[in-house]
Amino acid sequence: MYQLSFAGLSLSIGTLLEVLAVFRTDARVLALESSEIVLEHGGQPVRVIRHNGALTVRRPGTAQDVFLSLLDEIDGAYFRPNGVLQTAWQIRRSHWKLLYDAFDLTSTPRLIFSSEQVEAAADARGRLDLFELLQSECERRFGFRYAGPEYGRTRHRNGRHEVHVAYALAEGWAVPEAVLDEYRQLPDRFTLDVSWGRALIDVPELRGAMSPDKVRVLASVMRREQGGISSGNAALLAMAMRLASNVPSYEEVDDLLFRHGLVQAHNLPDCYTTPQPLGTPVSKFAEVYRQNMADKRRDTTVARLRKERTAGQMSQRTFDLQMQIAVLEHGRETFALGNEISEAIDSGDVHYLLNIMDCPDERNRVAKQTAREVFGIKLLGVRAAARRRGIFALAGYDEACQAEWESADSAQARQRVIEIHQATRVAGSVRPVVFARTQVAHHA
Repeated sequence: MYQLSFAGLSLSIGTLLEVLAVFRTDARVLALESSEIVLEHGGQPVRVIRHNGALTVRRPGTAQDVFLSLLDEIDGAYFRPNGVLQTAWQIRRSHWKLLYDAFDLTSTPRLIFSSEQVEAAADARGRLDLFELLQSECERRFGFRYAGPEYGRTRHRNGRHEVHVAYALAEGWAVPEAVLDEYRQLPDRFTLDVSWGRALIDVPELRGAMSPDKVRVLASVMRREQGGISSGNAALLAMAMRLASNVPSYEEVDDLLFRHGLVQAHNLPDCYTTPQPLGTPVSKFAEVYRQNMADKRRDTTVARLRKERTAGQMSQRTFDLQMQIAVLEHGRETFALGNEISEAIDSGDVHYLLNIMDCPDERNRVAKQTAREVFGIKLLGVRAAARRRGIFALAGYDEACQAEWESADSAQARQRVIEIHQATRVAGSVRPVVFARTQVAHHA
């Protein structure tokens, strides 16, 4: 036992690794000079110093002996109390972490050893490999190296304490209350890949009721449900999960709980409770474009949803919600882009139209399809030159105007051609047949 005294306070601390943790984290000692801190072990003083600004200690002996004494202390106090080796989930998280604090120290040996101790312990190349020393000693004493022991009933290894606790709870093993209490006090008790362990801490009725593979997915599904997993529904959930496969998918469990009424249908997002302003179409083109685009987006979405549902990649209630949204989105498509394209057609802005439509068939297909339906100009399934000629015709350019635009040697020159063309169209002296009032009165 170590006795640490400073600023009128006296703390009893079990191991030197815990003393070093206090030196790193306790604000009460961080601002003190080393001379203001008294540390004793078994009634004998332990020298406290600062190394590169960090509080630490110096102890006599070889580096290997001093380092292994750190392991001796946590071994006797926490890993093997009363001579019986504990499993990871039987050891408190704070005590388990001390072992990995020791591993961290292997990268900064001069923090705990003097230069003389380091030089005396170094090999012929001047290296002090405390990491391998600690790995070998851990394997000899505890049966595992840095990667940690096997967890649960798996043959996999992990050094993270929460993994061992989560799997032990899922198996229904008797995890000590002292271990559980530490997790209850932690704000983020389990990291993402074992976040399901939180449910096992909070709901004892779930422990041992199903395999880790099942509780992992169950917790993921229920995390999104109001009320989540509780003592009130744990038994029903456990009964339902007996019907699940041994390693179920999220979609399988979601469907299972939905069929048995243990989860409810998803609610529509709030944005669908208020009307979507669609705007006003400025032309027949804008009207048809909006309809075609809405149809395409809906049909594409519905096809994707059905494919994912058939493949088991989407749960029934997610499918139902997304199908409902697809229908609603169809009615919420605005006239904005159709109006923008229509105005470019009316103004003869060929540069804009080329950017939109002079591309392979699979791109901006709706705009090309709408041009065919409204104006009779075919832009799909034709060669690039024919497509480009059609776009110029859509903008009201005859072949001579197109040639003038194509031959312009700068962006400014091309813009000048557009401006002259637009002015001519406004004056009414040139108006290609595609823009005759009988065909496009909606553009007037």
